[in-house]
Amino acid sequence: MNKIIFLAVIAFVVAAIALNNNFTSIHHGEASFVYDASSIDETVAQKVHQHLIDENAYAGKSGEVLMLKKTQEGVWVVKFPVYQGGDVPSKLLQELEKMSLNLQKAVLNNEPLEVHITNAGYQSVQFFRV
Repeated sequence: MNKIIFLAVIAFVVAAIALNNNFTSIHHGEASFVYDASSIDETVAQKVHQHLIDENAYAGKSGEVLMLKKTQEGVWVVKFPVYQGGDVPSKLLQELEKMSLNLQKAVLNNEPLEVHITNAGYQSVQFFRV
């Protein structure tokens, strides 16, 4: 009985996530950038993608480079899936901050931006605003 309830709860959670998932991705070689299609239109996504190409953000990378969404309050949220445990190296934080500031200026019209350091599942372990 407990197993059935447990499996039902798991199925419900998975279904809820799947139904609320409006994320799509744009690929460049082996790498991609993920965005929330419910808060970002394709034109902006393509501008972000081109900016990432221009900044060599995809160079030598595979998998997802970042995820971008915009909150209902108008705050952009960029998530970098780079956390692998322990302290995040300060050099990496500086690089991500620089990349985020460039993105904010070049594409996001200097609107508020939160930068999240996440694991591969996009669970935030650290964040800051630029």
